[in-house]
Amino acid sequence: MIRIIIFSTLVMSSRAMQQPRLVYPRLLEERSADGRMVMHLHDKLTLNLRKASVAARNFRVLEHEDGHEVTHFFDGRDLDQNLHEDEKQFATVHVTRRDDGIEVEGVVGPHHRIEPVRTMERSEDGHIPHMIHEIEKKEMVDIEKAIPEKGAWTVNERANVGQYVPPEVTVEIFMVSDRLHHKHFNTTVELIYYLCVHINSVNIRYADTKEPRVKFLLMGVEKDQFSTY
Repeated sequence: MIRIIIFSTLVMSSRAMQQPRLVYPRLLEERSADGRMVMHLHDKLTLNLRKASVAARNFRVLEHEDGHEVTHFFDGRDLDQNLHEDEKQFATVHVTRRDDGIEVEGVVGPHHRIEPVRTMERSEDGHIPHMIHEIEKKEMVDIEKAIPEKGAWTVNERANVGQYVPPEVTVEIFMVSDRLHHKHFNTTVELIYYLCVHINSVNIRYADTKEPRVKFLLMGVEKDQFSTY
């Protein structure tokens, strides 16, 4: 099959971005009756967080060291250890305990993200300062069209009527991060955490699918040193 690919174009929104909001996350309830953490961010946003899981058990990182292609493996259970979600708020965050405080990093809704501000002092109560930023919207003009070959089968919604459909389908994803992307992360683990947050955000949006239920599993990432996308 012949494929025509038109590469992405970014169209920046002309709407003014919201100013970042300073917050001091704190746990109102360590574990509720259903096992969730209740976290207060500000007067209009409280998260009811449950454990999330998105990394494969044998998580693979492919990178280049001294001119050689090297593969490292991570235990997905360790990567998922601090990953939490509030499916009603479309939030996915990593929650890490730091010296009697908590650090929260990820997305706290469809339009906002949160990160700790390590250069600022704690509040009088000892809470760690964080900033909530509006997520910058970039319109992606991404088009991929396939030109069918002569005599190709046409598949529609009525095809394979009566065929068995599994109750759940797991889509395995292997990401490629080019150098312009992964240079923003101090460590490989920070890059992995970032990807886990985003893939889990996709899972939340697919949570209502059925016949089959669709779930995404992050298998690994390649840190591409030579290409840009």
